[in-house]
Amino acid sequence: MRQILNTFRQTILPAILNSYSVIFFSFNKIFASTLILVSFFNFYAGLSGFLAVLVSVLIANTMGLDKLKLSQGLFSFNALLTGIGMGTFFDPSMVFFSLLMLATLMSLILSATLGSWLGKYGLPFLSIPFVICFWLVVLPASQFENLGLTQRSIYWMNDVYALGGNSLLHFFQTIDTLPLNKMVDIYLRSMSSLFFQSNLVTGLMIAVGLLICSRITFSLSILGFVAAYLFAQFTGSETASITYYNIGANYIMVAIAIGGFFVIPSIYSYLWTVLLVPLTSLLLLFMSKFFDFYQLPIFSLPFSIVVILFVYFLQLRVKPTKLILTPEQHYSPEINLYTFKNNKDRLSNLYYLPLYLPFWGQWKVSQGQDGKHTHKGDWGKAFDFVIQDDEGKNYSGAGLFCENFYCYNKPLLAPADGVIEEIIDNIDDNEIGKINTIQNWGNTIIIRHYTGLYTQMSHLKKGTFKVKQGDFVKQGDLLALCGNSGRSPEPHLHFQVQASPYLGSKTIDYPFGYYFKYEKGMNLLNKFSRPKENELLSGLNSNVLLKAAFDILPNTSMKFSFVNHKGIKVIEKWDAYTDSYNFKYLYCQETESTAYYVNDGSTFYFTSFYGDEKSLLYYFYLSAYKVFLQNLESDEIKDVMPLSVVKKERIKILLHDFAAPFYNYMQVVYSMKVALSDDVLDTDNLILNSKIQLSTFGRRQNDSASSIHISKNSIKEFNYTSSNLNIHATCVN
Repeated sequence: MRQILNTFRQTILPAILNSYSVIFFSFNKIFASTLILVSFFNFYAGLSGFLAVLVSVLIANTMGLDKLKLSQGLFSFNALLTGIGMGTFFDPSMVFFSLLMLATLMSLILSATLGSWLGKYGLPFLSIPFVICFWLVVLPASQFENLGLTQRSIYWMNDVYALGGNSLLHFFQTIDTLPLNKMVDIYLRSMSSLFFQSNLVTGLMIAVGLLICSRITFSLSILGFVAAYLFAQFTGSETASITYYNIGANYIMVAIAIGGFFVIPSIYSYLWTVLLVPLTSLLLLFMSKFFDFYQLPIFSLPFSIVVILFVYFLQLRVKPTKLILTPEQHYSPEINLYTFKNNKDRLSNLYYLPLYLPFWGQWKVSQGQDGKHTHKGDWGKAFDFVIQDDEGKNYSGAGLFCENFYCYNKPLLAPADGVIEEIIDNIDDNEIGKINTIQNWGNTIIIRHYTGLYTQMSHLKKGTFKVKQGDFVKQGDLLALCGNSGRSPEPHLHFQVQASPYLGSKTIDYPFGYYFKYEKGMNLLNKFSRPKENELLSGLNSNVLLKAAFDILPNTSMKFSFVNHKGIKVIEKWDAYTDSYNFKYLYCQETESTAYYVNDGSTFYFTSFYGDEKSLLYYFYLSAYKVFLQNLESDEIKDVMPLSVVKKERIKILLHDFAAPFYNYMQVVYSMKVALSDDVLDTDNLILNSKIQLSTFGRRQNDSASSIHISKNSIKEFNYTSSNLNIHATCVN
């Protein structure tokens, strides 16, 4: 029994609710409940739709279809449309319900099959199963003598009276006869037509629900409507193409799908919406004429075809610009937009294996990328490094011998983990001022970090290699000593990144992961950037406490005791796992919450959170959003966060949603600073202090503050404080 209840709560109920809201590309439960309610304004249509959803969900669950897609309503929303459509056009009878079950089964089969086929190409199937299933019923309908067409759509007020008597009927009549602007009236009735209705109450409830659910989706629905209306007026095709259903199910839905769902909302997605709506109108006019010959309604088929073709068209671009396909679908245009902008910079390093400076101490870039001496053409994306003194000299004394140069004989390190691909160790050092143009690269080591990524270090000293070909090396391992072999008039290190394992291969433009740049008396942290000529650089020193504390390995767990928002002391356990894509995450079974994280050896940071925002895991996600695992010499580390983490300024953020596709004037800034103990002998304790601030037009206000206590290589406790919340959590492992 408990298992059945869990299945209902975790799969069946979400699937039923999402079957309604996913029609508008949303998973909002309140909006879903609103849509269920309005569907029953035409009682038998609403009942037919609900039965179709319930049956398709139960069959899909019994047949073992994908639980996630099932709970998202992706297998059943076409059954809902089919059920509502059939309930609108036909009278209820045993024959009707029998055909409804068959159409529901066919809708499920088509949804799963088309979803799998088109999904291989990253394409949606949209409402194609609904159109096909309705054709299967309506085309042979005349052959079913016991299936009668209904006239309830004409006398729909009778259903309203049956539902709520005179008071509900009077309410509907009052709203439906309001002296609204013509375009407002058409817009609202078009929204109601998505559920095969034509009344202002349904349209108003859907529009308000859409506004609460997503400001971007609401604005796009208006844009799609206005574009369709103006195009019809311009071409004189109003009588042919502007019906309530065509506006709602085709033009408005094209605008919502392209403007803010499959594409990241932007001024360009809005402009393309204006172009695609007339294109949809043209296709609709053509298909109406074509399918009228077979007496088949086209319903939302033009919308489905235009969206699928355009999404595929965008996928064919060699270099995507302007219009960006949504990389991770959150079923909310706002979350899609904010997540994309938030991750565009902070997660760009996920595309790179972090490479570290291959030396100790401070070195100078003597020749940068595309340098004026030898870094040209295919070999332009390389770096030369030397060591200088306070006077800017590379050597002591007269500099007549290699030994006079500061970088000569200095140890060189592996920039990242890898396998030694090749070593050249048979070339003598040059005398100062002379070069070896025959053996251009001199003594060299090439490391394979993974296929397609190699690093080459050249001009090394003969006989100083500490590794051999085929050895596996860890980042920071000693490789050899700096020399003056090859085309090198004086000792220096040549470093380049390349895509092939061959000596002197074409260089590729690749950044160093983390390093300090000395500027104006300070060491400033640089992340995944390319040093410039004459810059002074130094590597990082790991903080042993931080590195150990945040080395959260898969198949381990953490437990914290705290007092929750209800004033009850509870223990929350977080288990560490990796998913099928090898991404790491913390999962709390008690709250069904998940927090994805990355630890690249230099930084620990969270990438996303799903689940209960009242769970302790969520507050840890906020507190440890980004932790630099090195001895940070600058004051603090900063990052940006999703706007959704700020709760007390929800009205301002909701208003910002309207402007967000065009201009962002609000940002959530996260900052963290390490507080060292006053006792210099206390090397086992650290406190990480972080804060979250909302920035509006550059003006910041505090939202919350956190502190994490690190002791003896582990997290002992953390605190989270906001205007209405104070949480203290203690590790109980």
